[in-house]
Amino acid sequence: MGISLPILIHLFAVIPAIGLGFLNLAMKKGTSLHKLFGRVWVALMIIASLISFLIQPTGSLTWLHLFAILVIVSVSIGTYAIYKQNQKLHLHCMSGAYIGTVISAIVAASVPGRLLHQLLF
Repeated sequence: MGISLPILIHLFAVIPAIGLGFLNLAMKKGTSLHKLFGRVWVALMIIASLISFLIQPTGSLTWLHLFAILVIVSVSIGTYAIYKQNQKLHLHCMSGAYIGTVISAIVAASVPGRLLHQLLF
C-alpha cells in the first residue's frame, strides 16, 4: 500500500500534535515551556489542517475537512486571544481545537477503508 506525501505530512504533523497538545493542556500555564510547546503545537496543527485539503480519498472534500476549517479558525482565534491577554478565550479555543483533533483522529481510525483504520486494524 503506497502512502501519498500529503498523508505522510499530515500524519507526521498530527501525531506529535496530539501528544504535545495533551502535555500543554496538562502542564502549568504561562511558563516558557508551555509557550514553546504551544508555538510548536500551533505550527503542527496548521500544517496538519492545511495539508488535509490535499487528502481527498473520495476525489473531493469530505465532511471531515470541516474539522480542519474549525481547527484553523479556533487556533487562529486562540493565538490572537493570548496576545490580547484573554486567557479564557485562549483556553477555550485551544482546548476545543485539541478535542476536535482527537475526535477526528478517532473517527479516521474507526472508518473502514481509511488509511489509519487499515494501519491500526
